This record gives sequence, structure tokens and C-alpha cells, in this order.
Amino acid sequence: MNSALIHDAKVWLSASKKARYSASMTHEAITAYSNSGNRFVAIAKASNDLAMAKVPAKDEWNGAFIVHHMADFEIHFAHRILRLLTEENPEIVGYSEEPYPGNLNYAARDWKTSLELIDATRKTIADVLSRIDANALARPGVHTERGAITLHDIVKSAANHINAHADQLEAALNS
Repeated sequence: MNSALIHDAKVWLSASKKARYSASMTHEAITAYSNSGNRFVAIAKASNDLAMAKVPAKDEWNGAFIVHHMADFEIHFAHRILRLLTEENPEIVGYSEEPYPGNLNYAARDWKTSLELIDATRKTIADVLSRIDANALARPGVHTERGAITLHDIVKSAANHINAHADQLEAALNS
């Protein structure tokens, strides 16, 4: 980890010790995380193979690709959340979605298997999060692209990410 990131993390860590999260804030963050996953899964489960394979427009992902993307990135989010809960100020590595569809062969994968992974991962992480102390949301880490972050930031980002893709999935399936 470079020295600028370490310095930024130390500065942020001292400020974050002052930050406190209430039980209602914890419940709110976890509920948003859980609800967003449930929404995505429900939209996908209401679909079928034909609808998932339909490409909505040139250069846009079909429903199956969206589901695969979410499955792959749920693994990343779960890993980040678990590291923030179990390690002191971990480095959280950024990544690009660009190589995933080709390198991980989205075209040949079964979207239903990816959907099962999303559902199981979301339920497991929601269960873990439901048992944390409210102040655990302030646990810090250092993101390689964004700098200082907290568990709360990652949980919120995971909820926003899947909500955005739920909208994308809905649009793709309804095109």
C-alpha cells in the first residue's frame, strides 16, 4: 500500500473514531442492502430463458449478462464487507467490469445458477450484518481508487449497485 493511502487512512481513521452510528442507522443500512437484493432477485425470478437472452439494444447487456455481472460483483462486495468486519483498516482493491463478460464466458453461463449465488450471498451477508454492533458501520478501510471508506460506505454502495442493475434488468426484460 502506498504511503499516501496510508496517510489518508490514518487521517480518516482518527476522524471516524468520532463518527457513531445509531441502531436505527444500522437497521436502515442493512434493510436497504437486503431489500435491494430481494428486489433484484424477484425481477429475475419472474423472467424466463427467452426474455433473459433477448438483447435490448446494440451494445447493451441482455438480462442474463446483468445477472452474471451481479453474481460476480456480489462476491466482491461480500469479500469487502467480511474484510472490513474482520481486519483492521484493510486495503480494498478496485476492479474493472470490462473483462468479466468475455473472460468469464457470460454467454455460456446459466443465469439461474448466478441468480442462486446472488440470493444466497445476499441472505448470508444480511444475516452477518444483522448481528453487528451499530458502531461497526464505522470500521474503516482504504479503497485503492476512492481512498478512505467505511463498512457503511460499502454496504450502501452494494445496495445502490444492485438497485441500479435491477432497473437495468427491468428495462432489458421489458424492451
